[in-house]
Amino acid sequence: MVAGYNTSCTLHDMGEARGSITVFTGPMFSGKSKALMARLETKQRAHKKVLIIKPALDNRFGVPDGIVAKKKGLQRFEPCDSMPARSVSSDTEFVEMVKREKPDVIGIDEAQFFGPWLGAVLIEYRSVGYEIFVAGLDLDAWRRPFGPMPDLLAYADDIDKFTASCFVCGQDARFTQKTGGSSSEQIQVGAEEFYEARCESCWGQPN
Repeated sequence: MVAGYNTSCTLHDMGEARGSITVFTGPMFSGKSKALMARLETKQRAHKKVLIIKPALDNRFGVPDGIVAKKKGLQRFEPCDSMPARSVSSDTEFVEMVKREKPDVIGIDEAQFFGPWLGAVLIEYRSVGYEIFVAGLDLDAWRRPFGPMPDLLAYADDIDKFTASCFVCGQDARFTQKTGGSSSEQIQVGAEEFYEARCESCWGQPN
């Protein structure tokens, strides 16, 4: 048991299977959610029961009950695909959701918005056999480690690190630039109205 989280009561027929944690990370607009969805769809085709969880505060694109992959439209990014997801706002809700749904596979989108408890919960689920797939920003707009992502990257069995295209010069972009909203808030949910992907040369500290 890790950090007081006893998740063993949520198991159903896990047997001796070894679990795993796979993390998809990188800046905004790099295709993390799309990669997550593709992997989860593969698990569904293999007749695995998949539970997808997202933070309750992520209500972008008018899809409160799903995760969204985006594409660049003529004027802005817009949804191109979605999958049903359950919103949770605390570790208690998270554990109860898994206990109730009894999945084989857990998918998590926008992991950076969860609290520091997420790493402890997921490493416990991994230890009892769950396959876990996570998408989240590794760095915030100040290029600082974001939320629970350092723990998740440390615990991960596999990491896929993505880049986007710099909104300024088109080169590979590893960072997220904050261009609008409140420059002092680390967590400000939004898309291209507040953020751009930038390469190292084009990135700058938020004003």
